[in-house]
This record gives sequence, structure tokens and C-alpha cells, in this order.
Amino acid sequence: MLFYKFQITCELKFDKAGNDSPEAKHALKFRLNDLSSALSEGIDGDKVRVLIHRARQNLFQMLVAVDGFQDLTSAKLTRLLEKFFADRNEFGVRNIKIKDLQEITASKFGKIFERASRSDNFNFDYYQITQDLGLDALENRTFKLSEAICPVKRLSFEAAKKDAKSLLADETFKEEFERIYSKENVHHFYGQPVHYKILAGNTGAALSLSNLLVAALYTNKRLVSRRISIITNVSDNCYDECDFEKILQNAAGGAVVIELSGERVSTGQFAHAYEQVVEFIAETVKRYQRNTLCIFVELADKPGFAPQLTAKLQDDLHIIELHEGAGNRETALSYLKDLMENTNAATKLYSDDELLEAMGDKLTFSASDIFNVREKLFNSSLKNKTYPAYREVDRLKVEDETESNDAYADFKDMIGLTEQKALIEQIIAAHRVQKMRMDMNLDKQKAALHMSFTGTPGTAKTTVARLISQILSRDGVLKTGRFVECGRADLVAKYVGWTAKAVRAKFREARGGVLFIDEAYSLSDGEHATFGDEAINTIVQEMENHRDDVIVIFAGYPDKMKDFLDRNEGLRSRIAFHVNFPDYTPDELTEIFKLMAKRRGYKISADVAEHCKNIFKRVARKKNFGNGRFVRTLLEQAWLKQAQRIVKENAGGTVTKEDLTLFKVEDFDVNVDKKYRDERKLGFIR
Repeated sequence: MLFYKFQITCELKFDKAGNDSPEAKHALKFRLNDLSSALSEGIDGDKVRVLIHRARQNLFQMLVAVDGFQDLTSAKLTRLLEKFFADRNEFGVRNIKIKDLQEITASKFGKIFERASRSDNFNFDYYQITQDLGLDALENRTFKLSEAICPVKRLSFEAAKKDAKSLLADETFKEEFERIYSKENVHHFYGQPVHYKILAGNTGAALSLSNLLVAALYTNKRLVSRRISIITNVSDNCYDECDFEKILQNAAGGAVVIELSGERVSTGQFAHAYEQVVEFIAETVKRYQRNTLCIFVELADKPGFAPQLTAKLQDDLHIIELHEGAGNRETALSYLKDLMENTNAATKLYSDDELLEAMGDKLTFSASDIFNVREKLFNSSLKNKTYPAYREVDRLKVEDETESNDAYADFKDMIGLTEQKALIEQIIAAHRVQKMRMDMNLDKQKAALHMSFTGTPGTAKTTVARLISQILSRDGVLKTGRFVECGRADLVAKYVGWTAKAVRAKFREARGGVLFIDEAYSLSDGEHATFGDEAINTIVQEMENHRDDVIVIFAGYPDKMKDFLDRNEGLRSRIAFHVNFPDYTPDELTEIFKLMAKRRGYKISADVAEHCKNIFKRVARKKNFGNGRFVRTLLEQAWLKQAQRIVKENAGGTVTKEDLTLFKVEDFDVNVDKKYRDERKLGFIR
């Protein structure tokens, strides 16, 4: 559906009474009622619905909704209206001239139409027309919808490449523009041959790149509408949602941008909570993918359900991945100045030197980096330049423990694992050098560098694997740095023929990143060992198929992993690196404990540290005591004990900051420690 507004100037034939007489005005009112009713019923069949929303004697302000795949021009609209009025002489409308025809969003159309419906000058069925045009789908609580009209009507190939460079777009955009502008293509809308996924650091950068993409497609008649429907904040209960389906249906001929980060679900529950959402969106997109362009947005730090959805759609849609890129300081400064000029007058108060200072010492910037700088400057300008009375007011600084500025620094700062870190640094270096060789055309095919991590629980296998994916992503070795963790339950299906499909889906989900298979030896165990063998055989095949874009890391107990790899020589031969993670020593566990406590804002006294070290000496002798997981559990249970003590000791009084950040030795008299003192006892310790 395409939505427009325009004006008509025309001649109206009145009765013999003067145009300003009460009789003429009364006659005009009835004529407008009849005219608006007739126009709203449709022109050219039901394809064009015209609505009058304001009228003066010879000037009508009008809305038009078009159901079709040809954009509307003033000439086309003039011909349609001239034919309409020629067939209906009773309205006395002649010499029609169209002016100010412009495409608008559905929401703007709806707001203007709603105001017009309150006037008694116009006669139409507001609620029926609202449903017919899909305007009732604009308000929804399970996702957020916004709309935009792409500002560029026509864009040359050279201008598209120049704009992509100024927006710090990756080479993937240049490659796609060459396909879009190719002279081999038919320049007429027949449907969508491909859809897109944009990988960016934040929504603002992704939308800027989406605008550019839509402008290029509209120029080459791959789209008939410049309207972009933007769906964000998709919640975990957005399934079987009729409004979502209406939006995709109503966007035929145009584009829908769907941000896949989701909301309201913690990371650990994400994949499970969004299973129905993924199923629903995938099926809906498949139904409308022929005429509605879908641009999926995956945010680097919040991938949400993007991997699951794109893996689900891979066999039914042709999806092209596009990436935000990077630029030097000069290019980034130019982009920042453009963003500032288009945001708010207050942000224009900054000089080039101030902008460069805000950009810091970095030499290269992504589009997302510049959006983040812009946001900080905008907030700063409100406080320091627009409302300077607040200049001296300090903000409360909230530390984000999960945020990491440098994955490699986090890896280097890990406690213990000296030999393991040295080997993993060699692995990282091998990946980096291999990428350099491929960039210089010294290698035509990327060597598979899959890994096996062995060790007992809590020895940081998963943490190190996740950091490796981030490090290699930032080095450009991995395209996305996506980290997909799975186990037997995710790979071995209940029915014959389903297991291979499940394995292939996980590999597609992990494209451009790391597939981490925990307790991999369990694939060859259990009641359904045949299905496990099918999973292993498919994994071996997919490791070869995805050698260029997926790194597989197997993890599990040392002895069991050895038996597992001995069972399948094809699997063992494809693993280039084997890393064993030993149990932590009591001294290392004490340092891990201090680090965990520090990150949570606690102060650890010498007597508490010594007490916990004695605990670690005792439990470290036990089999499978949990290593880092034991430390985390000990800290969490001590926090509960501390909370109980603070409330009891300060009943009716006040609590200081020191009270909240200080542990006492008695706080560590907890269940997790008692369990290892007497392993003969079962159940809860009293």
C-alpha cells in the first residue's frame, strides 16, 4: 500500500446564488459529503482510495492510498481524477490541477484521516476504511513500530558509492550496489529477488545504511515506495500477532526493517523464550517475501534471536549480509558533523577541535562508534551549553560489569592458565596470519582451525571460547564473532532424519563465528546412540562445508573427550588444536574470589581471604569440586548470609556503605562449604 497527500485546484459549478451566499455554502457542504463518499469508495476499481481532509471553495487538500506496484505521479493521478469527474457530471468539478503530491507514512496518513473523520463535512466509513488500509495495525504493545520516508528520490551509482563511504559502510555495500545498478537487470518492479541482513553496532547506524540501500533500490525500480516500516523491541510474546502480519502485507512494494535484538528476556533464557517468535516471524516473512523487502538488523553486542531467525529462513530466502565498515579520523569527523547538523541545533555549538577531542585517540571508527560519540555530545551539549546552570551537577556513574572494551585484554587478565594462554595466543596469531595470507592471495582456501578444550567444570573453557570469538571478530578474521553454544539436546533429534537438519541449522546459526559444543562426548552416549552417530557424521561434513566461516570448539572431560575423538578419526583429523584446562590451585581460586568480589563492589579483608583460601585447599582435593563455579557459588551464598546478618544487626537503625561492602568470616559458613566437609550427607544441610 502506498500513501500520499496532495492538493487540487479546480473550478466548481455552483447554483445561481452567489458563491458566498448561505445557499451556496449549504449546497457546497452537501456536495462535499457526496463527493467524499464517492471518492472513498475507490477509483480504478478499488485500487485507489481518495479522501478529502480539508476543503475551501476551489482548493481541496486530499489523501490517496494506492493498492498496487506502480508509484503515483501527478500525471497519473490527474488522468484518474479527470475520468472520475467526467463520469460524474453532477459534482461540477472541472479544470483539475494537481500540486504538492508527496508520499507520506501510513501513520501520518492515519493521523490526518482521523482528524478529517471528526468533521461533518465529509462522509465516509472511518472504521471500515481504517481496516481496509491496514491502519489499525499501527499501535501495538508486543513490538514498536516507527516509519520513515527515504529522503532521496533518485540516487546515481557514483552518488551511492560516495554516500556509502561517507557512512563508513563496508565493502559489502559497494559490491551490492554494483549488482543493484547492473545494466543486466530489468528496471521494473516484479518482486524481491533477495533480502538483506545488516550487521551493525547500534540501531542508528543500521537505519542510516538501510536508508541508503532503499534509495538505491528505489532508483532502480526495485521498490515502488520510499516508505520504510521499522520494527524494534520485539518482545518474547510477539507470536501469532496479526498486526505484525498486516504491516508486512501493507508494506508491499516497500521495505520493512526488523531489528532482531528482542527485549525483556535474560541471555540465558533467550533462545528458548523466542522459539515461537522465530517460528511466527519466519512463516510470516515467507508469505510476504515476494513483494515486501525485508531488511533484518543484527546488533553486534545484542544479537538476540537473529542467528535463529536467519538460520530458519536460509533455505527459503536469498539473504545478503551487509556490514557496517570503518573509516579514518577525517572521514569519521565528516560523518559526525553531518549527524550533528541533522540532530539538534544545540549540537552545532561544537568546533572541529572539540569534536576531535570527543572522538578520543582512535585512528579508525565504525559508524556505530560515531553514533555513540554523537549521543554523548548531544547529552553533554544539553547540560553544558544549552542549560549551563547544570554544568556542575555530577551524574551517578553506574559501572557495567559485563561490558568489555577489549576482549584481548580480558583474556590476558584471566587468572592462572599460563601455558593455556600461551597456546591460545598462538592459535589467535595463526588465525591472524592466515587472514593476512588470504588478503595477499597467498592462500586460496582457508585452513580449518577447529579446537578441542578439555577440563573439568568451571575451568573457564566456555569463557575462553567466547573471548576467542570476540578477539577474532575484532581482528576481522571472523565476520560476526557470533558465539553459539549447544549440547546433545540441541543436536540430536527424536526422530529419524531430524538430527542432520538440526546440526545444519546450528552451523548456519554460527556462520561467521564460533560453534561451541559442550560435553561433546555425550553425542556418542545414551539410549539413542545411532542418532548421536548421525549427529557426529553430519558435524564432520559441516565442518568441511563451513571451514571458511565457522570455527568449531568441542569441550568436555579429558578422558571422555579422548574416547570420543578416538571413536571418529575423521573428527580428530579436523581438529587442529587441543587445549587442556587444569583445575585451579587454591592460590588461583583465592585470586579469582578476590576478583569476583571486587567486580561486585566488595572489600575483602586479609582474614576473609585467608579463611576462603583454607576452604579452597580443602575442596580442591575433592573430585569435580567445580573450580570457578564453586567460587561463584560460595560468593553468592556468602552474600545471602551477609544480607541476613546486616538486617539482623541493624534492625531499627541505619546501614552504611561500609556495612554493605564488607564481608565477615562468619558469612562464609554456608551450605556449599558444608557439603564438602561431609560428603556422606545427602540433601540440604541444616
